[in-house]
Amino acid sequence: MKILFYFGGFAPIGGIETFCKNLLCYLQNHNYDCQLVCWGPNSPLLQSIEQAKIKIVRNPWQWGCRWNLPDWLLLPLGIKQIKQSNIVLFGKLLPIEILKRLKLQIGNSTKLVYITPYRPLVPTAIQEKKQLLDALNLFDLILVQASAFIEDLHQIGYQGRIEVISYISQQPSNLKPLPPNEQLQIGFLGRLVEDKNIPLLLEAFRCFQEKYLQTYIAENNQQQKPSLHLFGDGHLREQLEQLAEKLGIASSVVFRGSIPNHEVEDAIASCHLFAFTSHTEGQCLAALEILGCGRPIVATDVGALPDILSDSRLGKIVKSTNPNEFADNLMEIAKLIEQQSISPEMIRSAYLEQYAPENVGDRYEKILNSLLPLSS
Repeated sequence: MKILFYFGGFAPIGGIETFCKNLLCYLQNHNYDCQLVCWGPNSPLLQSIEQAKIKIVRNPWQWGCRWNLPDWLLLPLGIKQIKQSNIVLFGKLLPIEILKRLKLQIGNSTKLVYITPYRPLVPTAIQEKKQLLDALNLFDLILVQASAFIEDLHQIGYQGRIEVISYISQQPSNLKPLPPNEQLQIGFLGRLVEDKNIPLLLEAFRCFQEKYLQTYIAENNQQQKPSLHLFGDGHLREQLEQLAEKLGIASSVVFRGSIPNHEVEDAIASCHLFAFTSHTEGQCLAALEILGCGRPIVATDVGALPDILSDSRLGKIVKSTNPNEFADNLMEIAKLIEQQSISPEMIRSAYLEQYAPENVGDRYEKILNSLLPLSS
């Protein structure tokens, strides 16, 4: 079976890009003929895909273009490759005119699959809703990461086939112990952009630090102030650094910058727990990577995070966006760590019960094969 991942713009780093690499590598290792079509600069992620013997057809166009020009320039290459494929996966929703042109070039034997990168949002304008529905109806299957996303698609009007399946993460390496307890370290892993709502995280950390110092420093003078480590970069970094200064926590907040893919597990292992305060999310592949490394998570009630953290052994979901309430939940997890009521071994075990890469990959195989039963 020939499987093509028609990606569009492939960023040097990102959750959906990393998932693309993980899925293609898994399928390639299980004797599928995989290929990636994309535009954008070369990157370590793309190089790792090439090292897995996956063919990449890439237009090296860079970012910052209007009118979807890079996607249109990629179209001739895409049409050529899509005609040779049995299944075409889309990790992003391309402009409908491009999708229509691609659809015209294939027969019923080639199946189109859309993998949602974020929770589907129902447009308020009637025309926008109709246009989105027209685009969704071009697909033979839509894969979502949480059951709540199905209702969103139904509200848009989509009545086609939908399957719920998580992103596939890479197999975690040897489990690393928690850092020494002299200083509690909270981590964040992701881009410093609006969707991640880092201002709430900084405000919640300030509240948490106050609560933590009142609880523990008075009992143990050797205990140091907790610190917050932000692994990732983005255009909001300078603004967030200024906010940390304004909140009086700059000395305890460390902006680590972008982390190469091969250093992510070490970055995760350097912290005791992680926090996400996002406005919106899809699967949040970073959360799966963190849990695979045996670290708990406190997160807002968005995207697939409620499904991921439905097992209380993995962390807590916070339904409020009040910084003080988020801080209370951080305190609960910090106490469990201090009491040794949760451990990296317990967290990884609970994570693997639901998200073991081999099990998730096997399910992707079964879903994709079901689209072409005669070819499998």
